[in-house]
Amino acid sequence: MAVIVRRKNNEPLSSFLYRATKRIQKSGVLLQARKNRFYKGNTSKDKRWRTAMQRLEMEQEIHKFLKQGYALNEAVVRARKMMKGITKK
Repeated sequence: MAVIVRRKNNEPLSSFLYRATKRIQKSGVLLQARKNRFYKGNTSKDKRWRTAMQRLEMEQEIHKFLKQGYALNEAVVRARKMMKGITKK
């Protein structure tokens, strides 16, 4: 959806900009761009399942470290490192 606005002969720049902005606003291009700015498409069922499994595994790791006596923030840090493969199980 493109809007083409050409400058007329001997037309001052200010009036051209005024006319161009009015034409762009009337066309709805800006309105549509603002609507689609933060749009995220639906994720696939497989991707949702994989992220859910990762979340569950992370919760299990955190719970394991909490049982070992670590504080919550330390347990989260250790679980993240475990999930990334930085430390061994």
